[in-house]
Amino acid sequence: MLYGKRVTLRPVVEEDWELRYEWLSDPVVNQTLPSGSGMPLTPEVVRERTRRYAQADQSAVYFTIINEDGIPIGSTQLFKIHPWSKHVEFGIWIGDKKVWGKGYATEVTGVVLDFAFKRLNLHKVYLTVDADNPGAIRTYEKAGFNKDGILRDEVYKNGQYVDRIMMSILKHEFMKQPSCSK
Repeated sequence: MLYGKRVTLRPVVEEDWELRYEWLSDPVVNQTLPSGSGMPLTPEVVRERTRRYAQADQSAVYFTIINEDGIPIGSTQLFKIHPWSKHVEFGIWIGDKKVWGKGYATEVTGVVLDFAFKRLNLHKVYLTVDADNPGAIRTYEKAGFNKDGILRDEVYKNGQYVDRIMMSILKHEFMKQPSCSK
């Protein structure tokens, strides 16, 4: 388990699938995801994915985000952990729309970065974010991520192509941040 001021990140368990399906089935939540507005997910697909996420895996860690009231509000993960190059891809989504804009994603991002750099001793955390998701981009910039490039027309969503922005943060950049307790 990982802890922030208002959040706890606990490993995904198989029983999380129903809530994840509810979140992923919400069109507003779904369109914020890289795969958003694509093929609809069936309960069976979400159940199987959640089962896989709950299993031990050296190349990924998956967490359910729990707020200070003990309520699950979303998911975050580090995946494609590369043991030689010491980098990993980061992902997060807040499924509970009632808590959007309240700083949970920013806090979770900091907790996960702290885990990646201090406990896993990784060198770089990277992500991709759709250009039509300015809230997520602001969250990542607040956490110290830098824009590395643009993948033009990378995703087809809502009847149009959308650019995807590549972003990353290096360990030494994270460790220089005032909020980082060395």
